[in-house]
Amino acid sequence: MLSPMDVIALIVFLICFVGYHGTYLILAEKYPKKAVKAYVRVLRERGIANLLEREEYETVIQQLRDLIMVCNVFASSTLIFIGLLLNLLINIDKVVKNLKILNVHSFEFKVIFVISLLALSFMFFVSSIRYYRMLSLLVATPPEEIMRVLGITAEKFYAQLLDRGCSYYTLGSRALLYSMISLSWFVHSIIFIVLTVATTFLLARYRDFTKIQEV
Repeated sequence: MLSPMDVIALIVFLICFVGYHGTYLILAEKYPKKAVKAYVRVLRERGIANLLEREEYETVIQQLRDLIMVCNVFASSTLIFIGLLLNLLINIDKVVKNLKILNVHSFEFKVIFVISLLALSFMFFVSSIRYYRMLSLLVATPPEEIMRVLGITAEKFYAQLLDRGCSYYTLGSRALLYSMISLSWFVHSIIFIVLTVATTFLLARYRDFTKIQEV
């Protein structure tokens, strides 16, 4: 069973990872001038409109190819990490004996917890690739056809696909980051709590929110 400190660490982690990122997505929609995600979305749409106006479809596809390659690297990395951790579970008796682990159930829970985060990261990266590939396939579609079928401009539709892909990429990279942080849980719960809270604060302070007022 988990110790009281482990339970506290788990609750803090869930608040920071699930609670914070869920709240951020809501705030990004409600207060767009305060969220980096909101104004980057506008800039993406304007950038795509500029490329479409100049008919630089190859540039869009090349950029998407780079994004897909990065996602593939990260997705492959998560599978490698999952495989290593599963090997720990398979050889749990030897690991427990060699490391002299007293609370075996707690150790197993932590390993499965990290594996779950890595699996979540993998799913986010795969979802990101899906939207990037969809955009690369549809980018040459005549704008008037998109307007006829969907009722929105081509640049807006493409920006929506790109934004969804980037959102899943962000979630995937964050899940991978937090899974690496969760390895500190094997050392001590206090270290895990401190790193989790500090990372969440730094992301909120320097990556997710902005003082820019106009877009």
